[in-house]
Amino acid sequence: MAPLTDEEYHSIRTTELPSPSDPILQKYLSSRAALINEESKHRSDSSFRKALSPIAKTACTIVSRIQAEEKSTTTTTTTSLTPDAITKTKSWHIIKRLPKGGLLRAQYDALALAHIDQLIALALETPGMCISSSSDGNLATAEARGDSTRRLQIRFRKSNQNSQQSIWGSDSYESGTFVPLAKAADDYPEGGRPGFIRWLKARCNVASRSDGITTTPTAAFQPESLLSAKGRAESHQLLRGMLYYEPIFRKFLRHLLGQLTEDGISWSELRLTFPIDYYRTGSESPDPDSDQLLGVIGQEVASYRRQATTNTDDPGQRPPFWGLRIIWSTSRSQDQRSIIEDADSCIAAKLLWPDLVAGYDLAGSEALGRSFTEMLPELFWFRKQCALEEVEIPFFLGAGGGGGAVSECNLFDALLLGTRRLGNAPSLYAHPRMIEAVKDKRILVENCLVPDEGDISNHPLPALIAQGVPCALSPGDAEENAGEGAVLGMTRQFWQALNAWESLGLAGLGSLAENSVRWAAFEDQPAESWIRDIRAASVGSGLKAQRLKEWAVQWERFCLWIVTEYGDVYGEGRDGDGDGDVIASAN
Repeated sequence: MAPLTDEEYHSIRTTELPSPSDPILQKYLSSRAALINEESKHRSDSSFRKALSPIAKTACTIVSRIQAEEKSTTTTTTTSLTPDAITKTKSWHIIKRLPKGGLLRAQYDALALAHIDQLIALALETPGMCISSSSDGNLATAEARGDSTRRLQIRFRKSNQNSQQSIWGSDSYESGTFVPLAKAADDYPEGGRPGFIRWLKARCNVASRSDGITTTPTAAFQPESLLSAKGRAESHQLLRGMLYYEPIFRKFLRHLLGQLTEDGISWSELRLTFPIDYYRTGSESPDPDSDQLLGVIGQEVASYRRQATTNTDDPGQRPPFWGLRIIWSTSRSQDQRSIIEDADSCIAAKLLWPDLVAGYDLAGSEALGRSFTEMLPELFWFRKQCALEEVEIPFFLGAGGGGGAVSECNLFDALLLGTRRLGNAPSLYAHPRMIEAVKDKRILVENCLVPDEGDISNHPLPALIAQGVPCALSPGDAEENAGEGAVLGMTRQFWQALNAWESLGLAGLGSLAENSVRWAAFEDQPAESWIRDIRAASVGSGLKAQRLKEWAVQWERFCLWIVTEYGDVYGEGRDGDGDGDVIASAN
């Protein structure tokens, strides 16, 4: 068919094409708007969006305009910016101040990896800390220093403070001998103490470049050894040797609490993976149980809470510190007897520290450890013992994240076992019946956006929200938190979410943060009152309702700060209705 002539096209355009005001197009557009509106009603953040105040709606519009400006002026995608470039954007400055509520799935060792520079600095300044190499010999060669399967230990030792042996010497070092850590750092053959710090970070699976937060292995390291099970185990023990010595543990916990508050976190539920070799000050032998460890956590949290202050004159203030509890996590790679013994220790700890122990989980890779089905006898035994001891230790289980049939089946088991929250669960979106069960049971999904994953547009988070699944953002496990952006904290994850999906916007982030308060385990509750308070939200009468009201005040102050700070440029006189709902435009 021959192309249209100008006269034919002009005739069609002027006499046959319907105009925007034509009834048939108006009817279509009305049906389209109704369909989008009906779809948005089923989103899990729908109620939050509808309840936005005028100030919050204006703040949401301002943030959307700032995002649009940043995307139009950035030569690369916002999600591929370097950490240094990210922290210079207006959107980062805003999200940094967002009151992020609670940190619900935070593995303590993973947080130590994210702050590895601080941990190593504390180890180097702590008297008595020593390092040893295994029976394989010294670390005189680059090959030996790069073998991540070679066993290294960092421990407190009383009797090795004046050792003249060098762990880097080819002849003078006796295998297994502890030498002072600070001296070993200063004598490191490739750059002295700075080189030693880079090497030690790499041995903990976190190498460095100039900004100290990249993960590229040093030249001496073989990637396959870093990824091997033995290499990961040795790195984990090396990290724990520093972390769980009392003087270092106390100082690092104080540092971490300060960083979380600075990051906009008011509440934390830290996962500690047991068993833990915890060493008291001046002791070369680990404690036989966790009593002292939990006591130290309680002391430090109480001390920090007394000292924590906020500036009430600043509408963009740091949020208050509400407190911290722990989720007792047992390594799923252990045999049945070890899991039973550790679960029994959890109950004993709960009896001694009832306000500190919030729940129970199983830690470790689903692909490498035992499935929930295999551990049903142990889990049912644990639940029975809790009933006999009259203690409330609910399950907060992670499932569906390891890939394969075992991981998929763990999702079903987690729901049937009564988990109150579901960790990560990236495969949940593929199970429509399970999604309905998660919604019916009021289970929150804790989503982790891996900091160095780059393009996260395929992450299931927006799909889960669109299907009405309550979600929150949380950091993941140790390997995931060792990435380039891990040191930037939860602000990085919220910033990533904001820039990855237009369907979220600032209102979507607010809903995610509010959910982390709504599903937080502030106190022990039986299943009935747990569900009741989640349903009631801020109109309830308990502690959860109180915290939700406090967070709502923080949110309004935050939105007011946005309007005050950016309203002159991005507020009045610009197009948009300011309802904070970008769903329609995204479609």
